[in-house]
Amino acid sequence: MASDAPAAPPPPRTLSRGRRYAVRGLLTLATIVAVLSIVAVWANRQLLNADNWATTSTALLDDPAVRSAVSGYLVDQVYANVDVGSELSSALPPRLKPLAGPAAGGLRNVAQDVTQTALGRPLVQQAWKRANKLAAERFIAIAEGKSTAVTIAGETVYLDLRALVVEIGQRLGLPGTLTAKIPAGAGRVPVVTSRTASAVQDVTAALRGLALVLPLAGVALLAAAVGIARGRRRETLRAAGWCLVFAGVLVLVARTVVGQRVVESVARTDAVKPAAEATWSIGTSMLHDIAWAVIITGIPLVLAAWVAGPMRWARALRRAAAPWLVERPDVAYGVAGVVLLLLIAWGPLPALRMVIPVLLLIALAALGVAALRRQVAVEFPEATLLGAHASWEARVAHARASLRERVGRRHEQQPPAPPAAGNGAQAPADGAAPPPAIPARAPAAIDPAERVALLERLAALHERGVLSDDELAAQKASLTHASDGA
Repeated sequence: MASDAPAAPPPPRTLSRGRRYAVRGLLTLATIVAVLSIVAVWANRQLLNADNWATTSTALLDDPAVRSAVSGYLVDQVYANVDVGSELSSALPPRLKPLAGPAAGGLRNVAQDVTQTALGRPLVQQAWKRANKLAAERFIAIAEGKSTAVTIAGETVYLDLRALVVEIGQRLGLPGTLTAKIPAGAGRVPVVTSRTASAVQDVTAALRGLALVLPLAGVALLAAAVGIARGRRRETLRAAGWCLVFAGVLVLVARTVVGQRVVESVARTDAVKPAAEATWSIGTSMLHDIAWAVIITGIPLVLAAWVAGPMRWARALRRAAAPWLVERPDVAYGVAGVVLLLLIAWGPLPALRMVIPVLLLIALAALGVAALRRQVAVEFPEATLLGAHASWEARVAHARASLRERVGRRHEQQPPAPPAAGNGAQAPADGAAPPPAIPARAPAAIDPAERVALLERLAALHERGVLSDDELAAQKASLTHASDGA
């Protein structure tokens, strides 16, 4: 008899040797391009965007280790540009002037605490953010060759924190006449020197183009690999997804390894190591997010290839969804849309809150649903909604019948209640077990082993006084009658 189940799909065709190596080469090149794309996009968005730079600087100041390092630097700048000891000495009586030096040293610790508290104030944080944004704009102007005031042989780009140095001096109670004398060069941190400006311009010119070209080239390489793998496109699509996952994981590992090297080279002492680690972690957080976005892009490709595969669970899933995929495309696309909306509303990654990545995700989901509809239409042409409803009704009816049968069996297997006291039988004592009842079954159903066990229980109850001599004799007679036949 012919089976109603659809025939298994034919095994995938084997690619020729040349085409197989071409597919592998394209996938390998696409993985390399994906890694470079992640770095290029991060550098373009982090280093060449003044707003992102300023936002990152605010996040840096929120870290306790970085805030402690910044406060220490600002206090050092105040003491380097203002003679606090002389000011204290001039304000003290002659006999107390020798205490001006120790008092200035003690005030330094107080200044550190005052500065850390001040850096948590909104006004001070706004001044920090403005200083970082200004430095970023000047850096980007040099990097893009648009600066008229800064040339290759011109000045160095600084992060100017003089306003914060003056603010800290005022919070320490220094007179305005002294804070006004703080030189313009106080609190300036070099960002890029004139010697490296030329190299920065070259790198920037490359990043501006690569940030757009490399992602497009990576997608084109993966599409070409899937396109030429005729007969094994599903396997190639799965490999393409794994390539994206591998590229993202490789960048995450490289970020950790390189970060350790950078921290070791920058942090000369253990005191500044926590601040250096926090700076690297926060400064490369966008790189972390982009790498994870690439990983999440690759995972659906792998899952789609598995769902379309020949595995038993995959075929069962496709068969169950076939009626709705074929006859109700609105339901198929609607379910996919709801899942995407929930993912976008959740927003586990910043990329899911941007227009271009979201549009790309929607396009991939639509293409995936369309491809799945075509596949199930070929695999299960007999699948209809009417048949699916009938199948579900049959399953529900079968489940109900099975449940009723199990309940009936349990009722049949329950022994009858023991005889009530007063019908010629003695009630058992408190806490004593009632006499064993003879099973209500056919006479031939009691085998010898069960008869011996029942006799032993009756004897034990008789010895404890639960059964009288007459009751024991009656139970034995009943048991003998049930064993010999009705």
